[in-house]
Amino acid sequence: MRTVEIVVARYNETLGWLREYPFNQFKYIIYNKGDNYAFVKNGVQKIINIENVGRCDHTYLYHVIENHKYLSDITVFLTGSLDTLHAKKQKAIRILNNIIKSNYTCAYFIGEHHNCLKQAHKNFTLDHHSCEGYENYSKNSESLLYKCKLRPYANWYNYFFGNTTAHWSTMGGIFSIDKRDIIQHHPNKYISILQTVNTHSNPEAGHYIERSWGVIFYPLIYTIKHLEHPDSQQIRRYKLPYGKNRRFNRGRRGRRFLRRPRRRLNRPLRKF
Repeated sequence: MRTVEIVVARYNETLGWLREYPFNQFKYIIYNKGDNYAFVKNGVQKIINIENVGRCDHTYLYHVIENHKYLSDITVFLTGSLDTLHAKKQKAIRILNNIIKSNYTCAYFIGEHHNCLKQAHKNFTLDHHSCEGYENYSKNSESLLYKCKLRPYANWYNYFFGNTTAHWSTMGGIFSIDKRDIIQHHPNKYISILQTVNTHSNPEAGHYIERSWGVIFYPLIYTIKHLEHPDSQQIRRYKLPYGKNRRFNRGRRGRRFLRRPRRRLNRPLRKF
């Protein structure tokens, strides 16, 4: 059986979800950026206090850099506030259940597939963002972001990744990675990215990193990739253009439904 380790970025959360299944089936390292220890410690093997900068993105990179030679076979990254949003918690549960079903042998990256990650977010900037959840917001309500020197997102991407064409992204800081996908890159790469989020508690660059785990660990050869919303993405990938070649099929009540074109011999299905 391969080793699995879960890294939790904690600020002021109580981490009550550690008692629930499937979270209670794993061991944890808690990176504590808060000024207290008022949280559930079920399954916690180690608590590491670090400076409150860079949000969860700083925490994850810090862990990778400090443990580059000693990483577990599978590392799961979770935010302490994952239970504040239903979608985040469900993604975490899905990842852990998949790991259990694989007999603890596979890492899963659940997110969105893009034709080109850089193009999908090229004009993205963000000026304001607050903590998620009452526990964190009551302690730190700052919303003004420390602006990234390289903005918008495409400029930041070009500086760190050049012409790399990555395809996968995930939101919310919830994902797992196979060790082999991490150690294929030199620690200096992670150190250079870390330096964009290591001076302020609310940096804009953290939101760039959040969208970029698929290129930071590119090409994700050993980590299994799943679509977070497979039905909606399938419709978008095979969307047909408007015009005379668009095909419709009428239902019983006269409603018109989009129909995928039939595959012709020696002619692949066109993607948009």
